[in-house]
Order: sequence, then C-alpha cells, then structure tokens
Amino acid sequence: MQVKKAIFALLVFFNFAVVAQPPMQDENAPRARSTIMGKIIDAETRQNMEYANVSIFAQDSSLISGSITNADGEFMIDHIDYGTYYIEANFIGFNKTRINNIEINKEHKEIDLGTIELSPSTQEIGTVNVVADRSRVEYKIDKKVINVSQDINAAGGTAVDVLENTPSVEVDIEGNVSLRGSSSFTVLIDGKPSVLEGSDALRQLPASVIENIEIITNPSAKYDPDGMAGIINIVMKKNVLSGFNGIVNAMIGTRDKYRSDLTLNYRTSKTNLFFGADFSDETFYGSGNSERETYKGDTTTYLISDGTRDFGRDGYRFKGGLDIYLTDLSTLTFSGTYGEYGRKSGGESTLHEFTLPASTDVYSIEIEDSKREGTYFNTNINFQQKFNEDGTHKLDALFYYSNSVGDDYEFEDEYYTNSDFVQTGGYLARIKTLETEDEDEYRMELDYTKPVGSEGRFEAGFQSRIDREFEDYSFNDWDNDANDYIDNPQFSSSQHFKRDILAGYSTFANNFGNFKYQLGLRGEYTNRSIEHEKSSEPAKLNRFDLFPTVHFSYEFLNKLQLMTSYSRRIDRPGGRDLDPFPNYYNRYTIRYGNPELNPEYTDSYELGVMKSYGKSFISLEGFYRVTNNLITQVTELGDDGIFYINTENLNNDYSLGSEIMGNLSINDWLILNSSFSIYQYRIKGEILGESINRESTNYTGRLNTTIKFSPDSRLQMTGYYRGPSVSAQGERSSFFFTNLSYRQDLLKKKLTATLSLRDVFGTMNYERTSSGVDFKDVYKRERESQVFTLTLSYKINNFKMDKGGGGDGVREMDYDDGGF
Repeated sequence: MQVKKAIFALLVFFNFAVVAQPPMQDENAPRARSTIMGKIIDAETRQNMEYANVSIFAQDSSLISGSITNADGEFMIDHIDYGTYYIEANFIGFNKTRINNIEINKEHKEIDLGTIELSPSTQEIGTVNVVADRSRVEYKIDKKVINVSQDINAAGGTAVDVLENTPSVEVDIEGNVSLRGSSSFTVLIDGKPSVLEGSDALRQLPASVIENIEIITNPSAKYDPDGMAGIINIVMKKNVLSGFNGIVNAMIGTRDKYRSDLTLNYRTSKTNLFFGADFSDETFYGSGNSERETYKGDTTTYLISDGTRDFGRDGYRFKGGLDIYLTDLSTLTFSGTYGEYGRKSGGESTLHEFTLPASTDVYSIEIEDSKREGTYFNTNINFQQKFNEDGTHKLDALFYYSNSVGDDYEFEDEYYTNSDFVQTGGYLARIKTLETEDEDEYRMELDYTKPVGSEGRFEAGFQSRIDREFEDYSFNDWDNDANDYIDNPQFSSSQHFKRDILAGYSTFANNFGNFKYQLGLRGEYTNRSIEHEKSSEPAKLNRFDLFPTVHFSYEFLNKLQLMTSYSRRIDRPGGRDLDPFPNYYNRYTIRYGNPELNPEYTDSYELGVMKSYGKSFISLEGFYRVTNNLITQVTELGDDGIFYINTENLNNDYSLGSEIMGNLSINDWLILNSSFSIYQYRIKGEILGESINRESTNYTGRLNTTIKFSPDSRLQMTGYYRGPSVSAQGERSSFFFTNLSYRQDLLKKKLTATLSLRDVFGTMNYERTSSGVDFKDVYKRERESQVFTLTLSYKINNFKMDKGGGGDGVREMDYDDGGF
C-alpha cells in the first residue's frame, strides 16, 4: 500500500512538471545551443550562495530566461539564442549585481562569467547605516532556514523562544518542543550531535549566539535517521572578519530571570580562534490543579489537588576552538564544550481524597521538590581536505566524544491536615529518590563528496557510533526511629545500557535543466544490550535496517518551485524506557519500562510548492506520515489503587496534512510572516484488550508582524494558536499566546536594547485529560504570564564593511572576452 502511494505521488509530480512546461518553439525558427554559466558567492563571507536568482534580459529589458544556483553556488542556463544580453544576480538582503554587454554568437557559444560577488544591502548615508533585512524564514529544497536575527521576540531567550514562532514547530507552555506534532526529533549543532537531547538541548542555547536554525523534516541519507519528525540543526555564529571581534549580551527579567553570554573571535590568515561562555538562572512560576477519579466495584475514589507548580533552569557553559588552515585546501579544527546544567521543579499542593459511598475522607498537603543537575562536555576533531578550489570535491573526517553525568533528585512530603489544610498529624508519605546517570558517546565519521559532470554530485560515507550508559536508581523511605531515610530495595536498581551502530550511506544528485533530483540509501547495523542487576540474562537486540531517501524539485521560469521527497526514519527507545523495574513517582503513581521494546519506524512523504514575489514568497506543503511499532505509554489502575505506567509497541499512527506559509514584505516598514498548519491525526491499536482507534483534526496558526519606525528601531508582535489533539488514552485542549517586543539600536548599532513582554494577555494555559475503563484524570496548568525582559547587546569590532554599489543598490559591470 505504501509503495502504491509513493508511485502515485511521483506520477502526480511528473504530471505537474509536464503540464507546466513552456510552450514549444517553432521548429523552423533559428536555434542556438548556447550556454551561460557562473558561480555566486557572498562578498563578505566568501561562502557559496545556494538559491540565488539569476535572470537573463534582452536589451529592451524583456526577460529571456533564468535559473537559481545549486548548493555550490553554481548556475547554468542553456538554449539561449544569439544576441546581446545583460544578466542580473540577486538574493534577498543583498545588493543586485548586473553584468552588461554579454554577446552570444557562433564564436562565443559558451560564456563563463566566473565568480560573481553579492554584497549585503548596506549603504552609508551620512551617519545613518541602512541595512536590508533578510527574510525571517527562507524556504529551500530540503529545509526551512530561520534567520534568528530577524526575531527580536527571542532576544535574551533560548533556541526554544525562537522556535515558538517557527513553521512546522510547536512549543507547549512547559517549553517542550515538537516537530509536526512529534517530540521525536534530532538536535544537531553545526551539523554535529548535541550532548543533550531534544528540548533539553534547545533550552541550553542562547538565541543571541545562533546564526540560523534549519528545520529538516525529510533529511537525506547523509544524516542520522534518528528522530521520527526530522532534524533541527542549530547553526552557530562564526564571524569571518579578520582581527578581533565579538558580542556580549545580558538579559534580566521580572521575578528571578537572568541570562548572559559572550562570544569572541580572533582570525588571521592561518588560524581562527573562537571562544564563548554563557550563564543562566531563571525561575518560571505557575499553578496547576487536577481531579482524579478511579472506579472499583460500586465505589468511586476521588483525589482533588490544587497548588503551585514552578520550574526553573540554571547553568553555565564554556566553548572554544581553533581552526588551523594547513594549506589553502586543508583545514584542521579542534573544538570543545564544557558546561553544568540544572533543572528544578516543584510546589506545594492541597489534597482531598474521599470515596463515594463514603468510607475515606482525608485532607493533606503535599510538598514536592525535584532537581536534575549535572555536567557535560564534548570534543570534536575535524579535518577537511579539498581537492579543488571551490570545495565541490572534498574529504571530511570527524572524531567526536561526549560525556554527561547527572543526578536526578526527587523529594516528596505529604502530611495530614484538617479541612482547612492546617497540619494535624504525621506524614502519610515521606520519600527521597536519587537517579544517577553516566553516559559516554563516541562517534567517528568519514564523508567523501565528488562532482559528477557539470551538475551532478556523489556523496558516500561511513559512520560508527558507540553509546555506553550506566543508570543507578535509589529509593528511600523515611524512618522515624532512625530519623533518616532508609534504602528500599523493592524500588532500587541499576542497569548498564550498551548500543553500537555501524552505518554507511551514499547519495547521488543531478539535474536535467530545471529538474533536480537526489537519491540516497543508508544502511545501519544495531547491536543493543541491557544488563540489569536484578535480571539473570541481558536483554539484547541485533538488527540491520535500510533507510532510503528521495528528493525531487522543479524550477519554473516564473519563480515557481515544486518539490517532493520521501524518507524513512527511526526512533530508538532510551535507557529509561527499557528499565523493567519500578520507578516510584508518588504514592499514587509507579512507572516501569520494557526491555523488549523495539524501535519505531516512520515513512514520511512530502510535496511542496513555493512562489516568489520579489522579496516575498508563499509556500504550500502537504505531508503524510505513517509510524509503525508506535511506543505507547499505557496507564493501568492496580488492585491496590495505584496507577502503573508502562510502555509497549502497541499501535500505529497516521498524520495527513498541509501547511501554508507566507513571508510578505509589504513595504520598507512593514513585514508579515504567517503560517497555518492543519493535519488529520489518527492512532490505531489496542490497549489492555480494548480498541483505542481515535482521531483528531490538529491545527496551529502563527502571525508575526514587524513594524520599522526607523532604521534603528522596530516593533515586533507575535501571535500563536495551537488547537486540541488526542493521544492513546486522552486528549489535550488548545492554547493561545501573544508576545510583544521593541528593539532600539544605539551608538551606531554597537549597542542594542530590546524590551519584551511575553504572554501579553495571560492566555497560555491548557488542560489535559486521561481516561480508561476504570479511571479518569483531568489536569489543568497555568504558566506565569506578562513577563517583562530587558536585553542589552554590545558588539566588539563587529561591523560590516561597505562594499559599495550604485545609488539604487545595483552593482554594475561590463563583460568582455577576458572576463569582467
């Protein structure tokens, strides 16, 4: 069935391509097989510019043909009739470059324009520096690129704050990130794995040190297939100017919120030295209440809880590295990161437990305090050997090592009170748990890239991943006689998790005129073992998996781009999901894992179209995702009245939907960026012998408006709405929030001040319901709203050189046989 769907999608794609072909020319008309080619680079960074626009005009300014550049910044335009033309090269946020007097005749059928430089749109007018902004979101063949500098709402925040207003991404009120409805995604930093995973990794990265964020929902076979929804790649800032430069940021917010970071860079012709540090200490206040009902025979037990639910983050990080330019074509890089992190949560709640018919009526107060803290570091050694000047033929080698050590503390005290919640007696429960984790990861990669013909590209690589994790869980009851906590062996345990993955991949990309394709295949062998102190035999998994990827795109002359892709993904269960022994949450809830869990597998299909209108564009994407062996959390009520939570490979789920996104530059002072996503979500399977076939129509909407009062001041308003959704045993309500920010540049843009108000109307609240045949649980959560933050940023020698250009921002030059 899936193969039929893939074939159908490809037939639809080729039908679009054929119908949209330009009309055939008269066969008797004079024809010429002439070619114009060249390469476009950023004049400042010297980097290749992918998706830059190239247009050919006749002398009367009529458009003849056009193209866009590939990943190496190169373009080629065929079948041009003899005559004299001029070419314009352009990219959003850059000055246009025009090359005049290009003559094509019998003696000059192949015109190579060489390297064309585009300069950022910067003009010096007296003492005023006018800079044209790039689009906040750029749409590319296999990813969306989020330019962080365009999101002033995220100033002083983290990568999570940037993603709050990013298409395809959802962020809940706890700061947990999901990609197209799934929390299973991979986080990369500059294309390399992060020590921390998922939302935890994103919370540790200050927005001010991020250049852009790449959302890759259907990655090629070159990338790890982990993460059902795809990859979020964080591209860090690296200033390429020679000499010393950097930036310092500091943020302060209402009610105990502090953050600061520093980035420094020193570059010479032979080396590039970079260093960074950041610090954070933030507390977020909130409240929550729940109503739980359990049914046993003719008796219903009620548990009502109401109180505060606060959480916070703190920590610091140092990072640094050295690029050594061994030759013009060889670079050796050493880099590393060390940090300490902390995550705390807790609160005080009033509890009322009673039964109907009446037999129990207990009032109490529960005080919970939890903190997860630890250290982490990683080191990278990269070597790159280019075999040609433009880097299209190269070899990359990587060695990566990371270590993370953490302790997770949980304290719970619950004592008797009267109906006015005044303490009247001793403790119902008093426990302490400590979970210690020590994880090492090794990674070795070798990647080879070679051009094939004038437009093709071949890639191949090998990868080895070694993961070792030790977990120790200690459960302690309070002993009144000893006046201390005593270990309870019933719930204490330890395990050793081992996983080795060997992988190889190959991709091939080429194009036929405006039609481009990329085919890839990745093979992985996985050897997994779990040794538990209370198990006689380790739980093992050995398997080999194939992960094919396919990408197609077609460019029409009217700046319309059509894309389609397919990839197969995997989500591997972690050590906690596989631990079979009880993990005590509180006296009402116990969780345990399943060492027999298999990975989840997802088949992901996408079809998208984008239309450009000058500096604006609109895009429409359709996607279909099927997940097999879905890892499902199952809640079951025991005979003792305790909830037991387990994980099983029980179900399949399906997501079918579309997303429309627009970036509208209405005029010089008003920019709108909006998106709307809607998809049908369906989950199919059984839990405890009962069918849980459920479905919902999920939708999200965003609107981001930027108003420029002057080149040095702007206002940004953001609105976000997330609709309700279902899960295997419950549902979640909708929520909505708005943010408001104002930025002012001072001291010739060396100093920037940003004032933000988050969750302006206090609407970011939600409700979650879980239910089964013998229970129902309703939980409501309110997050701290109307948070003011002030962020100051100071640039150290961080300026852009004026590259010149005409008064209209167009750089002109003439072409002749010898170049231009």
